[in-house]
Amino acid sequence: MTNKPKTFEDKGKVWTQFPDQCKSCYLCITICPQKCLSQDDKILGYYGQPSVKCEIANCIQCKQCERICPDLAIRVKD
Repeated sequence: MTNKPKTFEDKGKVWTQFPDQCKSCYLCITICPQKCLSQDDKILGYYGQPSVKCEIANCIQCKQCERICPDLAIRVKD
C-alpha cells in the first residue's frame, strides 16, 4: 500500500491516522466518547476497507482511540 498518513488539525489539536496499518476494525469509532470518528470511504485501510477519519473540532484528545487501536494506526498529539 502507498497510503500516506493523514492528519487532521484544529487549534493545536493533531490527530493522525496511518491507513497502511489500519485493519478497519473500527474499535476507535466505537470507543470515542465524542463520536468524532467515522469511516473514511475515500482512503482505504490495510484490507481495502474504509479507514477512519476524525472530525477534529470535536476531538477532546482523550487518546482512547490511540490506546484501543491494536495496530498502532492512530496518533494523538498532546
